Amino acid sequence: MESGRITEAGSKHILIIEDDPNYAFLEKEHIQEELPLPVVIKSKGSDVEKDDIEKALIVILDFNLPDMSGAELVKKIREHSDVPVILFTGQSELEIAVETLKSGASDFLVKSPQTLVLLPQVIKRAIKEYETLKIAREEEKLKERQKAQIETLRQILTTLAHYINNSTTTIFGYAQLCKQNPHNPNTIEKLIDVSIKETRRITFVLQELENLVNKFKLQTTTYLNVPDAMFDIERNIDDKMKEFLKKYSKKTVTLKESKK
Repeated sequence: MESGRITEAGSKHILIIEDDPNYAFLEKEHIQEELPLPVVIKSKGSDVEKDDIEKALIVILDFNLPDMSGAELVKKIREHSDVPVILFTGQSELEIAVETLKSGASDFLVKSPQTLVLLPQVIKRAIKEYETLKIAREEEKLKERQKAQIETLRQILTTLAHYINNSTTTIFGYAQLCKQNPHNPNTIEKLIDVSIKETRRITFVLQELENLVNKFKLQTTTYLNVPDAMFDIERNIDDKMKEFLKKYSKKTVTLKESKK
């Protein structure tokens, strides 16, 4: 659709559900005078297939069908599509038709020669409003997704910053002790040991951040999955540290034994 005009829409069609073949014919004729779209006609609600509904741009529905009520058919349509549904009713069915709007119908028209003439314009307006609303909903979803991604990134960075801050604080603390006792070999050895372990931890933290970016996890993680994302990061870092400490401990023992 461009500038309010409906153009050819591939396999899409206008679906008419009307048990009166003459009225259905008139609806189709008026529609196709102004709209370059195929029109599919069904005479009963039970004849309407899932594919008919899913390929419909709009549904024109006779409120009083022989095999089911308008409300029942609107419910059936809404199970497969959210496209506009325009009800055609008789004067005596107005009150019930208004109630049916609450079930998911978009609008209703009272059957008359005048409404047949107006039908193409009603269809154009309904589809345009539907497309506008659809775009607005998609934009809102995009904003929510971006908001969730920002929140995810914030929490991930907070977690990573926590690890780095703990490591640098530990290294700084031992460095201060060495400064106060520069000739204490035990303190110096502990500083060396702590510095190796904590810089390795920082390396693992930065690797986790790089992995997240490379695998685009930040693009697909939603706010609801943030706790799981945090758990995965912490588990990966802890697993790598355990593996490193195991190797490091063996190497340290070997070095001490070689000095004896």
